[in-house]
Amino acid sequence: MGNAITLYGSGGARSLRCRWVLSELELEYEYIDESGLIGSDRLRKFHPQSKIPAAVINGVIVFESSAICSYLCDLNKNAGMIAPPGSSDRALHDQWVSFAQSEVEGYLWSNIKHKSLYPEERRVPEVIHQNTKEILAGLKVLDAVLSESEYLVGNNFSVTDIIVGWTVNWARRSDLLGDYQALSQYLSRLFQRQYCMLNPD
Repeated sequence: MGNAITLYGSGGARSLRCRWVLSELELEYEYIDESGLIGSDRLRKFHPQSKIPAAVINGVIVFESSAICSYLCDLNKNAGMIAPPGSSDRALHDQWVSFAQSEVEGYLWSNIKHKSLYPEERRVPEVIHQNTKEILAGLKVLDAVLSESEYLVGNNFSVTDIIVGWTVNWARRSDLLGDYQALSQYLSRLFQRQYCMLNPD
């Protein structure tokens, strides 16, 4: 099917998830990454908080990277990147995406904000230790699952792995993977994919 797609993003942010999906689906799109875009009135037309990523797909506005990625795969279902709605595998997709974002990614993002993004008066260094404990607990769950399967849904690569893999790689780049060997091996598989957009450094 034809797609008219505009993606608003920035550098190594979560918009890379969307760009990876677009590449896997071999879709053409317009990518807008401009200085001053975040927080602008222009972006606020597509995201109520003027954040990235946001997308316009066939005239439909979608924001949040996981929603954009899932929607793109639903529109291009013949590519086999996402399980069909109502299936048990689709429930697994929703489950692992929600788990990774609530039990790992939210705490990673909080650590970054309290370490460097917030102005000094808003930083609470004491939360970093507790956040890190939550991150490690979430990673332990993912490591256990991936010790028994190469991928998260149906033992086949899917959009679930793009979304969750980005979070796991963020944890690795924050020196938090530790002895989670299954997660390290999982990332190695993702790095080998042709269109992988994970930062290997």
